[in-house]
Amino acid sequence: MKKKVYISGAIAHYDQEERRRAFDDAERFLSLKGFEPVNPFKNGLPDEAHWRLHMRADIALLLECDYIYMLRGWELSKGAKLELDVASSCGIGVLFENQFNL
Repeated sequence: MKKKVYISGAIAHYDQEERRRAFDDAERFLSLKGFEPVNPFKNGLPDEAHWRLHMRADIALLLECDYIYMLRGWELSKGAKLELDVASSCGIGVLFENQFNL
């Protein structure tokens, strides 16, 4: 059974199309490495939904995963820092894009 990996990174206050491409690229990369990626851009909410609604949906997705994959620049995101804290607190493994070599 494939391990599920939640993709986390900066989204709000950035160019949405550029961010969507970065998350889609990570999704393809993780799939090629044998994981089942979970992309928060596909959380079922419209892009314009309030940030808090996105965070609730995203954290629910995260809690179903075995790992969290932190994209470069995650340190600049309030949401990504929160997701990392939740993952660490709940025993979810952490992978960093800049250190990920399989």
